[in-house]
Parts: sequence; structure tokens; C-alpha cells
Amino acid sequence: MIDQPLSFFANFGQYERALSATMVTFSMLGMGATLTVRDFANTLAAWRGLAVGLIAQLILVPIWAGLTMYAISLFPEGFGGLSMAGAIGIATGIALMAAMPGGSLSNLLTFIGNGNVALSVSLTAITTLICLFATPIVLAALVNVQVPGNFSIDKLQIMLDIGLFLIVPLLVGMIIRRMTHSKQQILFTKVMVRASLAMLALIIIGSLGAGRLQFGPYGWLGPAIVAVFGVGALFLTRLCAYACGMAERDSLAIVIEVVVKNGLLALLVVTSMFPHEMLSAGEGHGVNGQAATNQAFNPIAAAHDGCIFVVLFFSGFALIAGSSASLRGRKRRGRQVEAPFA
Repeated sequence: MIDQPLSFFANFGQYERALSATMVTFSMLGMGATLTVRDFANTLAAWRGLAVGLIAQLILVPIWAGLTMYAISLFPEGFGGLSMAGAIGIATGIALMAAMPGGSLSNLLTFIGNGNVALSVSLTAITTLICLFATPIVLAALVNVQVPGNFSIDKLQIMLDIGLFLIVPLLVGMIIRRMTHSKQQILFTKVMVRASLAMLALIIIGSLGAGRLQFGPYGWLGPAIVAVFGVGALFLTRLCAYACGMAERDSLAIVIEVVVKNGLLALLVVTSMFPHEMLSAGEGHGVNGQAATNQAFNPIAAAHDGCIFVVLFFSGFALIAGSSASLRGRKRRGRQVEAPFA
């Protein structure tokens, strides 16, 4: 990884928020073009599955995140290559992902796995709306106890960002769907999704060039903790769905929805949690706890860099875990169809 910023990316922090906001806007426009008012109405018919999904999303996963963050604090510094800065970053990133709603990719994986697509779409839509209030609350509860120093979550700013760049584009996308025919909807969704992915690529390249996306401070233990958090969230959700007597198709939709988070929104929220001005105040501080100018260690910069690392790593893990659950569900469904003819 690049330890020192490249001159070309020296001012990347000034554009990071604009890129993140544009990325999320494109993504939600595309998602909105796949939804109708009926999808929201379907939640009334699927209230039981919705209730289980919301319990897992808003209660079980944040509690599991808090336990994981506490476990991180028990490791001695340097164990598994995880530095103090790395521990702060991993814990803050886990809190961030626990506060995120499900992403639109969960709907596709549920469809591939022969899960309950209507429930998946309903969960995505409802949790996206609920996150306007839930995300700032969960973040404030988890992060403020983790990042030392004078740091607090600006809940109002996060709510404004979610409303402006998430909810409004979602509604606009639904209006566009209403005013266009199917081929135009498909084309519009493809363009928006590809545009959001292009913005994501720019953010990753910019983070690398600015020296923010590093692996050294996290050792092997950091990624292992993120993976354990993801596996734990998956099994807790599966256990909750089983205990509530959910059908297999419903259970699959809920599990995938909870595990496959909205990583694009997470990257936007990072810019709300850590404004460029806040990071500039600690400029020169490396996430490994050693600054080039021998200044004091900056935990806020460490938390910011750790959030980006966790968002990208967890998103990759969630894609693999969600795809695996989807394929298992598809095979299980196939055996059930074949059984009557055996």
C-alpha cells in the first residue's frame, strides 16, 4: 500500500464527499427505478417476515457489533499485527456497518437463490427509509464509546445526508419508473448502477493514492475480526428466523438482506462522520500511529481510515457470503422440486 500521499491525490479529501454523494445518488436512482408503491404495500402482507428482519437488522446485529467491539479492546496491542490505531479503525468500521441498511444487491441474490423476492424488496425499501433515523442513533451509541478524544457523531448531518442523497433519489427513481416503459427502466437502471460503480472506483483509487487505504495497521487479525463479525451476524439472523418459524424462502431473504449491507451509503456516512476539516486538523498522522512529523497519534484519522478499510473488506465478504447462501438456497429448492418425481 502507499504510505505517503501521491502529489496528484494530495487534495483528494476535498472531493471525497462530493464523489460519495454522487455515487449514492446514482445508486438510489437506479434502485428507485425498480420499485413501485406496491412494493411498500407488500410489507403489510409480509409483516411477520418484515418484523423478524427488522429485529435482526436493528437489534441483534448492533448488539453483536457492540460485543465484537468489546472483544477487540481485550486484545493486547500488536497481537496479530493489529496496532492501536488499527483496533480503533476496525471497531469504528464495524459499528458503521452494523448501522447500515441492506443494499439492492440483496434482492438479486435472493432472486438467484429462489428466496422470497417480495419480502427482500420490502425489507430493502423499509430499512432504507428507517435508516434515516436508526443509523445516526446506532452510530452514536456504538462509536462514541470507541473513538477516544473530542469526537462526537453529528446525527443531524447524517440524517440530512441520508434524506438528501438516499431517500430523495429513491423517490425520484420511482417517479421515473412510473413515467417510462420497461425497456427504458432497464436502460436507466443499468446506466445508474454503472455510474455509481465508476464513482466507487474513483474513490478507491483516490484513497489508495492519498495513502488512506492501508493494510499494515490491521495485520491478519483485523480482517479476521471483520469476517467473524459477518459470520456471527449471518448465524444470529438465521437462528432468529428459525426460532420464529420462518419458511426457508423467507429465512433466506432475511439472512441475505441483513448480511449484504449498503456499502455505498456507508462510504457517504464516513464523510459525514469525519468532515475534511476534522481530518485536516490532524494532517500528517498515519494510521499506524506514527506520523512523519513526529506529532501525536490522531485517533480520529485512524477511525476514518479504518472505516474505509472495513467497508470495502466487509462488502467483499458479504458478497461471497450472500452468494454462497443464495446458491445453497437454489440447490435446496431444486432438490425439493425433484423429490416428487423421484
